[in-house]
Amino acid sequence: MKQVAISAQGGSIRIAFMEDGKLQEWRTQDVGAHAGVGDIYQGRVADVKPGIQSAFVDIGTGQNAYLYVDDTVGVESGGAAKPSIAERVHVGQKVLVQVSKEAMEMKAPKITMRISLQGRYLVYLPTEDSISLSRKITDDTKRKRLHQVISSTVAQGEGCILRTEAAEAEEQTLISELVYLRNRWQDMLRTAEGLRSSGRIFQDAELIEVALRDGLANGMDELLVEGAATHQQVKAALAAFAPEVQEKLRWYQGKQPLFDFLGVEAELIRARDRHVPLKSGGFLVIDRTEAMSVIDVNTGSFTGGGGQQREQAVTATNLEAVTEVAWQLRLRDIGGIVIIDFIDMKEQSNKERVISRLKQELKRDPVPSTVLGMTSLGLVEMTRKRVRASLTERLTEPCEACKGRGRVWRVDELFRRLYGEVTALAKSQDAEAVLVDLPPRLLDMIEEWEKAEAITWPVHVYKQLVPSMNPDEFRIGYVGNRAEAERLQSK
Repeated sequence: MKQVAISAQGGSIRIAFMEDGKLQEWRTQDVGAHAGVGDIYQGRVADVKPGIQSAFVDIGTGQNAYLYVDDTVGVESGGAAKPSIAERVHVGQKVLVQVSKEAMEMKAPKITMRISLQGRYLVYLPTEDSISLSRKITDDTKRKRLHQVISSTVAQGEGCILRTEAAEAEEQTLISELVYLRNRWQDMLRTAEGLRSSGRIFQDAELIEVALRDGLANGMDELLVEGAATHQQVKAALAAFAPEVQEKLRWYQGKQPLFDFLGVEAELIRARDRHVPLKSGGFLVIDRTEAMSVIDVNTGSFTGGGGQQREQAVTATNLEAVTEVAWQLRLRDIGGIVIIDFIDMKEQSNKERVISRLKQELKRDPVPSTVLGMTSLGLVEMTRKRVRASLTERLTEPCEACKGRGRVWRVDELFRRLYGEVTALAKSQDAEAVLVDLPPRLLDMIEEWEKAEAITWPVHVYKQLVPSMNPDEFRIGYVGNRAEAERLQSK
């Protein structure tokens, strides 16, 4: 069973993709200056570097974004040679750009001037004069019909890409979606005209809409939503572009927070661990460096004998590890270069079985990847497209105590966990107040948010600073009436 679970509890949108009760993918949308994939900005070119065919653009987030020449649009220079970046943009020029890769630790966000707006059946290209169809649409009659419908609808200078789902869509449905996306683009242009400086003009809702489209494309069986306001938002989005699946929508009103109920919170905690156990007794060790991620497959408690018995047992462990590796890559959103050190196998046929199974498992991942093969040292080389920051980068931050060599929960993630526990207690117990012990970093953030009236607690929360507390934790010391909580706080 495939489920999509959505919650905005704690102030930011969080979405879990589940399959047979197991977390497959975790998406978040943060508020503030964070530049997410799909967001569109009006920027100003801050620097042009012809030597590396790139420019750096101020988009108003405090970090200049990276623009490569292939991601620009403009009049071609003529001939087969690639145009110079200096022919496309100049310092001080205002440009409309879209984030194609999020900032990742020391790397700036990557942007493109080739803007695309995602729909359920098509992708609208407001700056490119081209029409293309999904390769999965193989019926020539359908391809001709779709091309005729869209070519008669697009205006000069714009284009679109027809998704696989468009093959069965009604003509008017396609036209209506194209018009809708075109109008959205016109709204963005008007917003950009009103901006005096760099800034975001569109945030991809945008996360919820994308998740719904992806869920529908992947055969979603159930859609669980926590919170009345979020439920209404999702219901309205479905009514706009997928009314036929309204019956799959469920409003979750259980006592436990949604992601606790589904086991997602526990899975996220385990996703921080280096060691990942396998049912056979073996285990994986996942480490990340600046250049690549490394996954080591270990036999663990395996104590089989030598010869053919060992070869068969090792191969079975490696095949089991392949399924876990593919899942961990998607769950942890690991991208870039990945090296996998499988347990050594002697027979070439077994090595080929492992490589074949790995490719097969990776096909289930919507993010494209490439397996390059096994080296003479028995290391499997592969790459996975890196679009957004990894799960670890999104959930944690460098630890100040060890000067960045370790990581702790991000303070807003720590607050979300506290808020979830307080909410669960408020639902399950007849309580007026809770007393919470907090580390300095979490208390400072909560007090700042309370001053800005950005937090609405379900019960009265008494806060107590514990300077010696681990920065990665909090403690609920009392649940009950206000008078007793106040007395305990004043002790």
